[in-house]
Amino acid sequence: MRRAFSLIELLLSVFILAIGIISVSALFPAGIAQQQQTADDQLGPVVAEQALGLLRSRVSTEDFGTFEEFGVTNLFAQSVANGSYVFRPSAGDWSWIRPGVIRTNQSGTTIDDVGAIDIFSTLAQNSGSSVQEFCEFPNQGVSRTGGGNLKLWGAPYNSARTSLAPPIIVTQRERWWPSVPEGATAFTPPTYSWDCMFRRMGGRIQVAIFVYRVIGVGGSVRSYSSPANGAPALPAVIATGYPNLPPVPYRRVPKSGIGGGTGTTGAPIGLQVRAGWEQPPTLSLTGQAPFTTGFFGANQGVSATDFTAASIPQVSEQWQMPGQWIIDNNSNVHRVAQGRRNATDPLQVRFSAPVPRVPNAQIYDDYELLQSGTTDPVPMGIRTMHYVPAIIDANGTQLVPVYATVREL
Repeated sequence: MRRAFSLIELLLSVFILAIGIISVSALFPAGIAQQQQTADDQLGPVVAEQALGLLRSRVSTEDFGTFEEFGVTNLFAQSVANGSYVFRPSAGDWSWIRPGVIRTNQSGTTIDDVGAIDIFSTLAQNSGSSVQEFCEFPNQGVSRTGGGNLKLWGAPYNSARTSLAPPIIVTQRERWWPSVPEGATAFTPPTYSWDCMFRRMGGRIQVAIFVYRVIGVGGSVRSYSSPANGAPALPAVIATGYPNLPPVPYRRVPKSGIGGGTGTTGAPIGLQVRAGWEQPPTLSLTGQAPFTTGFFGANQGVSATDFTAASIPQVSEQWQMPGQWIIDNNSNVHRVAQGRRNATDPLQVRFSAPVPRVPNAQIYDDYELLQSGTTDPVPMGIRTMHYVPAIIDANGTQLVPVYATVREL
């Protein structure tokens, strides 16, 4: 007669089987995450192409103008005074400018205006105020140096075509993918959304497009809805000092290396980035390597005090998060391959590729008439950078960067 299994043998068998089941089960979350990453990699460029096509159908290079034609001769000083950070790389050109974002639904329209982008900030110009929309120059607008009171609240438009900013609007639903018809009350939340900004370089208009997913608690897909102030709302634990954040894409000025300044958005005093960020004043023709390897450490703009004690890093430091997409002032697109999520992570951020060297003639080089007391550093490779913040509210709703690209309009 065969002896039956003992209790100890049975327990050992169950234990071995449990280990195997747990090991196999652990593969499922990793597989799901990898599947989502693959979908993002494939669909991100598709969404960006759709966004580019939509923008090209609404606005053209000829619709944009220059600050010079509006009599603005000191853009850098004026923009800083108005809470922005826009400068001219050379005469006729201007750095990245984000479209206005409408904060409240406007009467007399058949669409839901909240969250719509206003490419030339027409609403603010018509009302003479940024109360109804967030715009690039929110305080007083950018005024002519002389010859009238006309002010610009966003990107300059072609004044030869129209005396006032043309109303070119892209609704929030039009920036969802798959898109949702205006007026629809029942629909499946879109998988992706996108935002954009514009730049003039060499007389040509470039458009930067950021694609992202919006997810809620538990990973559910959500549609993105702009808060009433037209800006991402932060959790209360880190809201101090960030009451009026701009909409995505967020602008970040690298940390200052002199005077202990933070170099946050709109801080021009003593602007000098830390070692490793500067653009050398002269270029060698002997195959000199790029000015940075794309690695940032404790002496290159990364600090232990970047993150507060809160579990969610402040928006101004979320460029450091793994997988982040960044577009700098020279239109280079960067991806964070190795990043930081909190104060306990190592003080190092590595891009997926080196930052390209940019000839001096293509970047800011003592062109603007700076305000007294400011310091004009040597020409820099990275003066500013834009990215999509990861957190938009205190409920756990999160923006997941998927893709970024720069194209000619």
